[in-house]
Amino acid sequence: MSPPTNAWQTLVPDREVLAVARSVPAAGRLLDVCGLFHDRVGITFTVPPGSRSEPGLEEMLRRAGFDPPLPWEQALLRPTRYRLALAASTKGGLHRLPMPLLTMPHGAGHNRQVGDLPGSLEHASGLDPRELLHGGRVVPTRMAFSHPEQVERLARTCPPAAGRGVVVGDPAFDRMLAALGRRDRYRELLGVGDRRLVVLSSTWNPGSLLGSQRETVRALLAGLPHDEYRVALVAHPNVWFSRRRGEIEQWFADDIEAGLVLVPPFEGWRAAMIAADLVVGDAGSTTYYAAAIGRPVLLAAFDDGDLDPASPLPVFGAATPRLHTGPWAPPPEEQVAKALRASPAGVGDLLIAHPGGSAARLRSLVYGLLELPEPAEPAHYRPLPDPEGPAKAAEDVTAWRVEAEATGTGLRLRRFPAGVRGPVGRALVVDAEDAVMTRWESADAWSARRSTAPDPALAWAHGRLERYPKAALAVAAVDGGALVLHRSGAAMRVRAAGEGPDAAVLAAAAVAWSREGRPWREWHGEVQVEVGGRTHRLRGSPPPRDFRFLGADGSERC
Repeated sequence: MSPPTNAWQTLVPDREVLAVARSVPAAGRLLDVCGLFHDRVGITFTVPPGSRSEPGLEEMLRRAGFDPPLPWEQALLRPTRYRLALAASTKGGLHRLPMPLLTMPHGAGHNRQVGDLPGSLEHASGLDPRELLHGGRVVPTRMAFSHPEQVERLARTCPPAAGRGVVVGDPAFDRMLAALGRRDRYRELLGVGDRRLVVLSSTWNPGSLLGSQRETVRALLAGLPHDEYRVALVAHPNVWFSRRRGEIEQWFADDIEAGLVLVPPFEGWRAAMIAADLVVGDAGSTTYYAAAIGRPVLLAAFDDGDLDPASPLPVFGAATPRLHTGPWAPPPEEQVAKALRASPAGVGDLLIAHPGGSAARLRSLVYGLLELPEPAEPAHYRPLPDPEGPAKAAEDVTAWRVEAEATGTGLRLRRFPAGVRGPVGRALVVDAEDAVMTRWESADAWSARRSTAPDPALAWAHGRLERYPKAALAVAAVDGGALVLHRSGAAMRVRAAGEGPDAAVLAAAAVAWSREGRPWREWHGEVQVEVGGRTHRLRGSPPPRDFRFLGADGSERC
């Protein structure tokens, strides 16, 4: 006789759960919930028909440590194995499941009337009778809600299902609350430094931020000083999986080259919201979550065409200020600064009840449906994973447009990434690592940020000025400071008091100084350069006597 199937297993669960994941966001919510289970509960994922993001689902589950999804038809052939099914969507033929079913939203409540086509339901998806009833029978055994208003709407929209809703709170929100103490960690991973982090959040559909206001991304990159702001983009997984991932990254290649952090589709969006100083968003749940944890929010779009008017989300949209773009709009920096000064609106209670309490309520509900005693330990979620992939990549801006203002003691600089179009007339500084050859001829100054010895630094600077006649100067990092070489032949060594700026910032300061025609000898005293909220005290000195310059013998030593 063959041994039982569990004969070789060390840990054998008492109950098996089937997690029905129709989309990447739905799988994310189910992973939140499954993190509450202990070793007495086994989990198998399956994907119902109609999923538009199945390749993304397989990759997401693999990253989370789960096997590939069990084919849907095979899952239906095991009526006695699974004691409970979980679903974060009411679509996909759930009426065929032979076991009890617990449904839950995969975003911030039930807000959108999205059926087979956007806006094709009379009520919000998850509360509409066409999804909840089959042959007059209510499909879900229980429905986990984030707020009592959803229970009230359910009673109005689908009376046969009244009484099946249970208010537990919001797992995604509570995992964010638990991770607020990791804000500095996430900011470090996202390369924020001392800057402000502005996160753009876009749902999917033509009325979303990316669908209707794509230029907002470039407007913020072009309008926010590089040394004062970092910009990141969180796009709904449906944006990623409606096309190939490589294609999406290609579409944003110029923005990434200008400093944009493109947060991957699986995990990292919550870390980005926690790390943010400001979120620019739309009608998607991610924007609401950001506001609910206290982040200032501006709306670049808010398409309410498929929103349930009975949902509280339109109230959030009406109460949240807008980011305006276009020729007559105030500069983005001015709008962002105003939003950062304002007190965040308290909107968490619109869609979320029992903040911080969903783990205990949800675990109690699930273990009750499984007819298992709850573990003795208090219920809590697993910590959020760190951002991964491109979100952790080092920033690689290699060309800047420079705006300078003279001060009594030096200069105040503001640098903007040259990868996006900005106002004309700003000096262009290009670094040695820049790979966009079409702008090299336009460089007003060059920088080499990697330190080297004086002789190769001079040879590099000399070569740049010979090869690119528009450039006024070149600055190369050397041990203890930088070498500045002007086209006139003037040269100097520059050192900073304390930790100094990199060669690209020095090149921006030097080219601004040169454009104003100010005498170089002032650098022999002390010049203060303000950039990104820091003041650098710089001092120039002539190089050694045997130093050979670009110009003829006797050229000025600055």
